[in-house]
Amino acid sequence: MERLCHLNRRSIQGYGIMSELELALSKLQGVKKIAGGYQAKCPCHNDKIASLSISERDGKLLIYCHAGCSFESIIKSLNLEPPKPLFQTISATYDYTDEEEKLLYQVVRYTPKSFSQRRPDGEDWVWNLNGIEPTLYHLPEVLEAIKENKIIFIVEGEKDVDNLRKSGQIATTISGGASTKWSPRIVTYFLNATVAIIPDKDEPGKKYAQYVANLLYGFTQSLKVINLPVKDVSDYLVTNPIDSLMNIVYNELEYVPSGTVTREEFNEWRGINIYLLRSLLRSGGKRKQYNAYRV
Repeated sequence: MERLCHLNRRSIQGYGIMSELELALSKLQGVKKIAGGYQAKCPCHNDKIASLSISERDGKLLIYCHAGCSFESIIKSLNLEPPKPLFQTISATYDYTDEEEKLLYQVVRYTPKSFSQRRPDGEDWVWNLNGIEPTLYHLPEVLEAIKENKIIFIVEGEKDVDNLRKSGQIATTISGGASTKWSPRIVTYFLNATVAIIPDKDEPGKKYAQYVANLLYGFTQSLKVINLPVKDVSDYLVTNPIDSLMNIVYNELEYVPSGTVTREEFNEWRGINIYLLRSLLRSGGKRKQYNAYRV
């Protein structure tokens, strides 16, 4: 199918429609026309040499920072909406809330398959998560289940979560799937929890499962990684009863890291009184205060 041009509702300017390229250029500084496109100052770092290359090809906005800033960070800095072709339609929305069930943001799923994220702003939506820390899908339900010592399934997508919930299980994910980093705040939620991680059957899924398992190791009461012979848990549940999956979980060995856990940003959390730390986090405490909570 031929790819249609991307449009942005904020690009409608009085007498016509501004292309994605024109909209991006209007938000940049130091713009200069060069062969094949433009160069400008990157908005994501203190750019004194106009290290950003920008052009448009086949309806796609092409941006490259020679200093190494990512496309996603540049788009976010310019406050541009994620590109969505005209023929896409919203097929599902997934609410992410805080512990009191206040809506923080939504993940929007499209057909054909793609995703974007938006946050409420009065009666409208803002199509970015500026200032919002990613959290767990169905967080209040997960926290209640941890108190009741129920198994918490961690999977890669909201669809997998909802299919497990239809089977009577407690499940969660984090928006962005295998590409999203977990904050220390999320790790503390799983203190003494019983967790089963089910990755997608691909290399990113394998790496993501190891990443999450290494973060949770030492915090949970039970921690297992379940590798299924199909693409994901949703595919597994199409042809297998939930009892079959639970049998696999119960018979799986506890997760043990294959080597030393070296994620330095979390090493300083070892030995911290997690109960006091959780209260500190909720009150907005800073990292430099954490040492006072060591046991």
